[in-house]
Amino acid sequence: MKKYEISFLSSNTEAYPKMITALIIEPDKLNAHTGAMLFTHGWGGNRFQHQDKMEYTADKFNLVCISTEYRQSGYDFDPVKGLGAYLPYDASFYQVFDVLNSLREVLHHRSAINRKRLFHYGGSQGGHIALLSSMFAPDTFAFIYASSPLVYLDEKIKKWTGRAFAEYELSVRNVIEHADLIKCPLFIDHGTADSTVSVEHSKLLEKKLKELGKEHIFKYYEGGEHSLEPAITKMEAFKAMASDPISDLKNNQTDDFASRNKIVIDCGEKILNIDWNKTPESTTLFEWNTII
Repeated sequence: MKKYEISFLSSNTEAYPKMITALIIEPDKLNAHTGAMLFTHGWGGNRFQHQDKMEYTADKFNLVCISTEYRQSGYDFDPVKGLGAYLPYDASFYQVFDVLNSLREVLHHRSAINRKRLFHYGGSQGGHIALLSSMFAPDTFAFIYASSPLVYLDEKIKKWTGRAFAEYELSVRNVIEHADLIKCPLFIDHGTADSTVSVEHSKLLEKKLKELGKEHIFKYYEGGEHSLEPAITKMEAFKAMASDPISDLKNNQTDDFASRNKIVIDCGEKILNIDWNKTPESTTLFEWNTII
C-alpha cells in the first residue's frame, strides 16, 4: 500500500483560506472497484489516530483511506505533540467542511475512484463530524459509521468549547433535530459506561431514527468506556461492524460534489445554504441567511 499526505486550502476568509493536511493510505493500484473512506479523528486528536484501521481497510477492501487534520485540533493546535485543541473551539461546524473538502480534493486527483463506494468512519467528535456529513452531503455516502459519537452539544460539551452558541448554531450541530435529512444507513457503537460522551447521545439518536424509519444498526458494549474498552477495542469493534457494509453497500445516488448540489438546512432563526459547486476554499461555499 501507499502512504502519503496532501495539503489543500479550505474555506475560511477571503484573504486567509485555511491550509488543511490529510493523511492518505491507499492500495498500490487503483481499479474500477476502488472506493474511498474518510477516517475522522476526535477532539484534540490528529490525522494518525485511526491509522491502524486505515492500514487494515485500504488493501482488504480496496479503498483510498483519508484522515483529515481538521482545524483547531491535533497538530494544527500543537505542531510538536499533535494533541490538544484551541479555545474557543468551533465544535464540528467548520471541521465538517475541512473533512468533506479533503474528500473532494482526493476525488479530484483520483478520478478513477468509484464514487458509489464512499464511506465515512469517525469516533467521538469525529463521529459527530461523520454524522453531520450525512446532513451536509446527504447524497454522497454509502454508509456512515460513528463510534462513541457526540450527537448534539449538551451542557457539558458546550463548556468544553469555551464559547457561547446562538440557537441556530446549536441547531446545525444537532443530528437528532435534522435526522430527517439523513439518507444513508447509519452504523453506531457506544460503550454503556462512557464518561466522556454519554451513551444517551446514541440512544436518543436511535430513538429518533426509529421514529423516522431510517436504516440503522446500533451496538452497545456493556461496561465499555469512551474507547469501548474493556468490553472491546475500537479496532475489533470496527472489524465486527464495518466489514460486511464495506463489502456490500453502494450509494445509488450521484454524490453531492459531482452533482454540484445546493443543500438547505433550516436552523430556526437562520438557514444554512451550502453550494457544492463552489471550490473548497471559497468564502461562499456556505452562507447563513436570516429568515425574514
